Amino acid sequence: MKIQIYGHDSPEDALASSQLGVDFIGVATGELGHLPNEVSYERCKLIFSAIPQNSNTSTIALTISDEISEIIEIVKMVKPDVIHLSGQIHNMPVAKVSQLKQTIPITKIMQAIPVTDFSSIKLALKYQHVCDYIILDTNIKSDSGDIGATGQTHDWNVSREIVKAVNIPIILAGGLGPNNVSKAINEVRPWCVDSFTHTNKPNTYVNDFDKVKSFIEAART
Repeated sequence: MKIQIYGHDSPEDALASSQLGVDFIGVATGELGHLPNEVSYERCKLIFSAIPQNSNTSTIALTISDEISEIIEIVKMVKPDVIHLSGQIHNMPVAKVSQLKQTIPITKIMQAIPVTDFSSIKLALKYQHVCDYIILDTNIKSDSGDIGATGQTHDWNVSREIVKAVNIPIILAGGLGPNNVSKAINEVRPWCVDSFTHTNKPNTYVNDFDKVKSFIEAART
């Protein structure tokens, strides 16, 4: 089971996650203050540089931007293995993601799909042709800038059907922590599980590595 952890704010955080066996280390980055836990390009590069080159850990830069030029700038500045598109889905239609993919062919694209009801299955099927990964997340504030970071789960029955229907790797996100990740894996059977809110210190964006370790152990047993 692959593991994705978000919220890394320092090189020490990234190194700790890598040493624990995290597969995908995520950082929200940008220069415009779109998100409260957003770090600058320079800091993001510093965080990513702490990951040993001989590890199997991949770097992910998250953005909620729907401006192609800004997304390309992020890729050029921090050189992530994966760019995570986590803005509202209606602002990043399939054609736009396809255009981005042609512009950054080396960088993999992770597209966030909001899981609401069974119509989300058709949505995922449309996007599987223009991205490398799909991350299924909870979206309870459709007027906000981002999909996810709610700390709440969604309907895993829908997620399970998406996993069955699409032919690219699926990351399950949304309210996952040490206490429920095993149940989520058993019900959904995703390729990877993601955690942010429930592996942070309470009411912060700071990783709690006791929780991260417990999350990994629960996911892999």
